[in-house]
Amino acid sequence: MVHAAAGGAQPALLKANFVIQAHQTSTPAWVAAVPAPSSAGTATDGQEVSASVATPLSDGTLYRMAASTWSYTSDGTQHVSSPSTATTAGWCYFTVDTTAPLAPTVTFGGPYTPCGADDCAAHGGPGVPGTFTFSPGAGDSGVVAYEYWLAGSATVEVPGSPATVTIAPSSEGTAALTVRAQDATGAWGAQTQVLFRVAPPAPSVGLWHFDDGRPGDTSTVAADTATGAGDRHAAALSATGADWSAQGRRGDGDESLALDGTSGHAATDSQVLDPASSFAVSAWVFPFDLTQDRTVLSQTGDDGSGFALSYAAADHAWQFTYAWHDTGGTRHVAYARATAGAERVWTQLAGSYDSVAHTLTLYMNGRPQGSPTTLPATAAAQAISGDVEFGRGTVGGAAGSYGAYWHGLLDEVRVWQRTLSAADAVQEARLEDPATGAVDVARVAAWNAAGASGTTLPDTTTGYGRTLTTEGGALLDGDSLVLDGVDDAAGTPGPVVDDSGSFTVSVVAQPDLSVIAGKPDGWMGQVAGQSSADGSAWGIWYQVVGHEDFPDPDSDGTLSVPVTTWLLGRMGNDGAFTGVRSQDVTEWTPGSVSLPVRVTGVLDAQAGTASLFTGAARTGGGPFTPVPGAGDLIVGKAHVNGAWTAYFPGRVTSLDVWAGAMSDTRIPSA
Repeated sequence: MVHAAAGGAQPALLKANFVIQAHQTSTPAWVAAVPAPSSAGTATDGQEVSASVATPLSDGTLYRMAASTWSYTSDGTQHVSSPSTATTAGWCYFTVDTTAPLAPTVTFGGPYTPCGADDCAAHGGPGVPGTFTFSPGAGDSGVVAYEYWLAGSATVEVPGSPATVTIAPSSEGTAALTVRAQDATGAWGAQTQVLFRVAPPAPSVGLWHFDDGRPGDTSTVAADTATGAGDRHAAALSATGADWSAQGRRGDGDESLALDGTSGHAATDSQVLDPASSFAVSAWVFPFDLTQDRTVLSQTGDDGSGFALSYAAADHAWQFTYAWHDTGGTRHVAYARATAGAERVWTQLAGSYDSVAHTLTLYMNGRPQGSPTTLPATAAAQAISGDVEFGRGTVGGAAGSYGAYWHGLLDEVRVWQRTLSAADAVQEARLEDPATGAVDVARVAAWNAAGASGTTLPDTTTGYGRTLTTEGGALLDGDSLVLDGVDDAAGTPGPVVDDSGSFTVSVVAQPDLSVIAGKPDGWMGQVAGQSSADGSAWGIWYQVVGHEDFPDPDSDGTLSVPVTTWLLGRMGNDGAFTGVRSQDVTEWTPGSVSLPVRVTGVLDAQAGTASLFTGAARTGGGPFTPVPGAGDLIVGKAHVNGAWTAYFPGRVTSLDVWAGAMSDTRIPSA
């Protein structure tokens, strides 16, 4: 950058003149390397300029450079020169390096090994860290840094040479690691690519289905059916406050662990996890009461170190906690937290501790909740720890002093002696049947109006005990719930499902054409749905998309008849609908008879999608995420912008709701 002297004439006409000298080792002396180049044209005060040498400089030679500013007269014929930077700031020394680094050497430090021509043995697993050392290629020098990446992952730069890094592959199978070196000039060199094989994820070291007994029987032990390394650890139910429940998360025929919130719990007879190493835990929870602190799962040693998956009432938050002691004996606890949902719904929770990255991650329904919580590098629980406790935790880390008892159901508890990958978390939340791959769902509500009368319709099937209560002039006529589309509806305190998780809803409905025919284009009525603070969280809807004119069979004129369709989604307070709609529409030609139709909606939280079925046929689908809320489940109307609206005229014969995203092959057809 050139500058004019203070007080000089403006505008200044300036150039930069450069002197470049080369060091002759034979003399030794500094000699002119090239004729002194000047910047092209003239510049004004404060302008950045550059110049090019007429002949190339030699590779590997040591050079030095100095510059001065030349100020020209207006006609450009004369100039004065400033002092050279050689005298004011000193020479600038540099070396020309036109050769890029060679391909670096990669050395494996375990547990992974490089693939050979005839062998590619699998080691480690997804999330299992391995060490790799990068060194300059044979005979190379001047390397100052490396850049590496696994196929499909972001690049990482690491300074120094040689450099040792820790890499944790995210998936099983053959992994490709690419590395290149950088020299002091910033030039990147040739790449080295090595292949290694990542073993499948290590199976869980603890798995309790809690399907070992029936309510009230004398079975008191829950088997550990894990297949991972190590011994199995059965869990003994407490003498009081613990029992089996017929409401299991895998649905019909499954059981769960029911705890009373006072003394009920289950426990293994010895340590299951080493909390000093990476580990993960997962559980399905169905809370009866969230007014107090509750513990889902914990393991705490005599020194107070360990972990817990729990609920904090003061913050209404799920949390995954990790406790350790520093060198001075002070106990520390780190948290990964997420806002909790409602009582009496199935929610899947998982926590993962990464001992290499020193992070805690909490998952809810298969999704990470915020960024991982970073622990100090010195944080490490004691390897010697206590029993795994289901439904209680230690008070203040004091061994043998328990509290925060769980009140509700626990099911499908699994623990791993490794981190939980994002794919693992999704798979746990989907709850796939290991034999068939189909997703297991639990029916949490079932109402059938056949034979019903009066003002209430109880769920006599699932055992969850929810009852629909009619309002307005809604009528149970022994066959269906009859709704007039004006003020008729029915509802039950909710929510019935966790809106942030996957669920399925299916309704058999019959629109009343005598009322539908008079609705304007765009009118929508909610057949069934769950409310949120700003409208409906989700629902099955019926819409008049337009009208068509048809000849009137009773006259020479025409009749305007509705064209309708089904939808799955939500309407917010602004009246805007988001969701998916059926690709099929129905034109109600004169003389058409409305028949009952089964409409099913599947909300897949892990995929972020909604699917709509009429009968067993998929008729619509696309991206959709419900707005979580704690509202009631309502039949025949929707709460929008602070008022009840979207009343549906017709008959509702049955309504079923499941926790979990039902597989296409299991969609009911009638």
